[in-house]
Amino acid sequence: MLHIVIIDDEQDAIDGLSKLLSHFTSVDVRITGTARNLAEGVTVISETKPDLVFLDIDMPGKNGMAIYEYFKKPGFKVIFVTAYQQFAIEALKKSASDYLLKPVNFVELQEALQKVAKELELDQQQRELEDKINLLCASGVEGRNIILDVENGFIMENTRNIEYCRADQSYSIAVTYVRKEILVTKSLKELQELLPENQFYRTHKSFLVNVHYIRKFVRANESFVLLKSGAKIPVSVRTSVIITKDIKKMLLM
Repeated sequence: MLHIVIIDDEQDAIDGLSKLLSHFTSVDVRITGTARNLAEGVTVISETKPDLVFLDIDMPGKNGMAIYEYFKKPGFKVIFVTAYQQFAIEALKKSASDYLLKPVNFVELQEALQKVAKELELDQQQRELEDKINLLCASGVEGRNIILDVENGFIMENTRNIEYCRADQSYSIAVTYVRKEILVTKSLKELQELLPENQFYRTHKSFLVNVHYIRKFVRANESFVLLKSGAKIPVSVRTSVIITKDIKKMLLM
């Protein structure tokens, strides 16, 4: 079942789309919330955690395209709904799953829903594959489960699956061994406080590294550590002097 949120400034448009979704599609859906502007929509999305959002583009206040200001990497699919053809290309550039022109045609709606359902199925298969690879690659590596706060909720992750973390302005990104990136709504300093201190090492002001994934350290004009995945993580000048001693000590803890 697809959980759906509809955001449109016109109540008639919300009612019409709701009717189409309820009576004229073969995909099993449930409308978990509606909103009349983007600000309200962001709240509804955060509360209901939908699989799919139908989003009007031309609304008073913030344009529907501004959804990506609130959710940098949405955990949901987006189908833009607009009365204006010129918005179509921009909508697709924003990584939307699809766009529909008003008035919504039930055949096109059906095709869009089937497309999203397939995308979600493939996403789930990819997550399952990544989890299996992580377990294989991280076997023998110590770790503990932690909760990572993300924009639309939280993710439970074992620290042994995290190869390194990097700063991203006021947020941070945790990168797993299979190169999956998790955008965490905490600064790198705050994230470091959550991670086991005998497992993660600050090589640089912008990087934390899981010491169990380090293959080698290279001291040079721009020093770095090479990780098992092939990632090269910078090491600051100050840290390059003490990193060998520090990591040996951590591994003995």
